[in-house]
Amino acid sequence: MSASPAAAVATTSRGSRDFFATPAAALVRPLGTVAADEGAPTPVPYRGLPGLGVPLGGVGAGSFMVNQCGTFGPWSFGGQQGTSWETRTLPQAAFHVREQVAGQAPTVRTLAVDSPVDPADGQPVWQSPLPAWNRLQPGEGEYAALYPFGFITYEPFATDVSLRFYSPIEAGEDRRTSLPVAYFDVRLANHTAQRRRLSVMFTMPNAPAHVPGTRADETVPAGVPSVRQGFRGRYDAAGSVRAVTLSARDAANTEDSDRSEWTIAAKVGRGQRFSWTTSWNADGDGLDVYRPFQDTGDLPGTALDDSYSAAAVCVSLDLAPGEVVVVPFVLAWDFPKVVFADGGTVWMRRYTNFYGAKTTKTNEYVDGSYPFGRGFAIAQDALRDAEAAVAAVRRWWQPIADCSSYPALLRCAALNQLAELVWNNSFWEGGLVRHSAVATGFTGLGAGQHLNADVRDSHLFGIQDTIAGGVSGMGGTTSIQVWNHRPYFTLFPNLLRDSMLASMETVRRSPNGNAHDLYTATGNPFITFGNAQDAFIQGGTDSRPPAPGRSQWLDSPGKFVLQWYAYAQTTGDDGFLRRAWPVMKTQLAWLKGTIPAGSLLPSDAPLFNNPYNAIPQGPGPALINSGFYLLILTTMIAAGTRLKADRAYVAGLQKDLDAARKEFEATFWDEKARHYRFSTGGLYPDAVTVGAFLSQHLARTYGLPDLVDPEHQRTELLEHHVDLLASNAEGEVIGAPLLSRAGGFTGPDGTSPVEVDWVMVGDNFTAAADRIDAGHRFRLPELVQSGLELAEAVATQIWSRPGTGLAFAAPWSWLPDDARHYVYPGYSQALAVWDVLHAIKPITPSR
Repeated sequence: MSASPAAAVATTSRGSRDFFATPAAALVRPLGTVAADEGAPTPVPYRGLPGLGVPLGGVGAGSFMVNQCGTFGPWSFGGQQGTSWETRTLPQAAFHVREQVAGQAPTVRTLAVDSPVDPADGQPVWQSPLPAWNRLQPGEGEYAALYPFGFITYEPFATDVSLRFYSPIEAGEDRRTSLPVAYFDVRLANHTAQRRRLSVMFTMPNAPAHVPGTRADETVPAGVPSVRQGFRGRYDAAGSVRAVTLSARDAANTEDSDRSEWTIAAKVGRGQRFSWTTSWNADGDGLDVYRPFQDTGDLPGTALDDSYSAAAVCVSLDLAPGEVVVVPFVLAWDFPKVVFADGGTVWMRRYTNFYGAKTTKTNEYVDGSYPFGRGFAIAQDALRDAEAAVAAVRRWWQPIADCSSYPALLRCAALNQLAELVWNNSFWEGGLVRHSAVATGFTGLGAGQHLNADVRDSHLFGIQDTIAGGVSGMGGTTSIQVWNHRPYFTLFPNLLRDSMLASMETVRRSPNGNAHDLYTATGNPFITFGNAQDAFIQGGTDSRPPAPGRSQWLDSPGKFVLQWYAYAQTTGDDGFLRRAWPVMKTQLAWLKGTIPAGSLLPSDAPLFNNPYNAIPQGPGPALINSGFYLLILTTMIAAGTRLKADRAYVAGLQKDLDAARKEFEATFWDEKARHYRFSTGGLYPDAVTVGAFLSQHLARTYGLPDLVDPEHQRTELLEHHVDLLASNAEGEVIGAPLLSRAGGFTGPDGTSPVEVDWVMVGDNFTAAADRIDAGHRFRLPELVQSGLELAEAVATQIWSRPGTGLAFAAPWSWLPDDARHYVYPGYSQALAVWDVLHAIKPITPSR
């Protein structure tokens, strides 16, 4: 028996079949058996989608999913030309296997299943493989996902055939993590008594990366259409790497498609045969490319037509009894530019810096430095680097994926949730090509300029808070991303550093000294600011002079400051902290301007105070923002002490904190009800909230002193951890509503107010982590158990209910009686599940 090194990495026998191992924590579904959509999103039309799967592509490189039917889609490639994913697949993209024993008819199958049908209208959810192909039937295989890896096993062959696919997302590393590369390892194991001839074909169209009108949210204008024409194709070879590259070159092409390429490649082993075609008809039924493969197991080594609309490569081999071989394939693409604002802003993608693109001292792209046409070079490098790449991924992935201290369901939720780093309109730039917009509300940043021009070799990063929810997510806000701190600061601090430096610059440039969110829904990330409702108030940040009872988003300064400190604390980068220190002071000064005379705590505006923006909490102090005020004081005391800076100023902060903590306890602790009150104003001052200890939890996570009285925290968690829980009609716990109180919140019309008793996914995971941490701290195993039960109840609704369409599209929240009534799918706040893992067993930071 022989095996390539890749085969030995992870193999298993399941029953009588010998396939790639399926990790114990993976999401597992029968291939192509996609449940009917049971979701009833609130509000419509922002929907999840049953059958989603692992997205492939590097951070900021564009990505597509290999879904649970084995087809290539949906897509998230177009920057913010589309504010949601595109619900399209590529009917021409597939793997195909031909198996033959001498003297017998071959078995030829396309390794994909037809699209599921939407029961609402009887139409396919997405495109199916081409009709001339002998497609698999639902259930003739098994799909498994544990990001960044996906696995599919196939039943119809006598040979044991399985597929592993992934992109090389490496913790703390830039080059591999940014690459526009998808690895496909086809494992063939012959445990029969007869020699078998196997052929594996990979077909791919010369596809546009972005197609207007195919998004999950069809209510948002499509923007400028992507134009891609002037198709060409070529055969490439270098040593054992063989490939076909499809390109598009035409003066009429839009910049997102200009001189772009797809490359399909394989590394051919000893005794294996490689064959190809540089062109077949992507608009036909697929028979032209299928017939020679079906008849002989080989391709003709020439073009089948002159369209260059699709290509194919094939590897053929003889497999002796007992022999196991892995055939490595790669799909690489070179779409070097990402376009925003209907073509008004153009950036180079991060990966281009590793293939020739250069930048000026102020991080603008040097025109002409990128050679274009790098598809084959990227594919060649990827195949030569394959063993090192998979080892590098497994170094950070394996300790999480296989750690029995973490429940399997939570490992599944945490690792698969990381897909948002490449999926949620992921942006990671390699230099600004051009833009003409002028940043609003800032001083000294004019036309043609951008943030971080004074930070050499800066590469700005961002994802949208929610992708299927479209513009409702308002881009990427620190207000939301703070829930996601754990995977960033333990695994991927390299992604956040430059964007955090840019947020510091907004403090210096803002007329009121308040930090701004950067990756916005205006379509100009890191250049323009504001939103459609009020150009001077960015969602999540208030740009006006501070005023008690008027200023909004009072949680934002504390979240910015905490993230700046957390980065320095986890990476040991005191130079970063020194750069942050002056703007920390400016942020605090803005927040202090919201404290009225005679008070020591900020006074909330009636609405849009914090992430619970539709729930009235002011005027007057409220629990969430007062907690973040304590957090910003505590964080700055720690930062100043660490830097040995401004000793008198830091001593003054300590006096402020001591006094504010006393007022906090006197204002919010309800001794009779045994919990912290939600607010002093608004409609629900007496409510108990699952988010009560968010700031306290963040403080403890980064080694800061307690913000609240530990005994009060212990009391509330012990006495209110049961009455917070919500159940569906079947009696299944589905999480904890944001607010709870005796008698509930039902109004005269029988309905509940918006958001008040919704189950917020991120808050639930953070609350679960806080309960586990508190249970360890106070030696109360019942708190640990309640935290685990809460986290698993929420994860179950996302990852163990196929019909909700929430796997790979976790929502912001759902209604308290049914998780199928959800809000804003694809919401990144679910990355807070990593906090649960860390509370169970600390995750070692990546260096």
